[in-house]
Amino acid sequence: MYSPYWPHVLEAWKFRHHPNMLFVFYEDLKENLPNELQRIANHLGKDLLDEEIETLHEHLTFDNFKINPAVNKEEGKERGVLNKSGSFIRNGKVGDWQYQFTPEMNEKIERWIACNTEDTDLEFTYTLDYQD
Repeated sequence: MYSPYWPHVLEAWKFRHHPNMLFVFYEDLKENLPNELQRIANHLGKDLLDEEIETLHEHLTFDNFKINPAVNKEEGKERGVLNKSGSFIRNGKVGDWQYQFTPEMNEKIERWIACNTEDTDLEFTYTLDYQD
């Protein structure tokens, strides 16, 4: 995304009830991927068999997602955009970002989020009891 983050998100959030709009949150995918796959299929007017949901679920698990070169931005390493020894996809754990930052950085981010979402009902999940 190459636009200012909050104006972009909040403009879309205004249309969250529009029949052509569906918000999908990573945290919901991690919490219950099969349920979210069914929700996405329903939104698209598609019927998926249980076997198809299971196939998609296996294909889209984080471990499989991480090794998929189509999503792991491996070409960025070749072009010099990404660190050759790193990975575009990290560990896939909800809330792990807070362990990457200092307490001061976390406070700054929390204030930034609160400031930009204070007049909305947009909420984010930062921890999960269970992650698929």
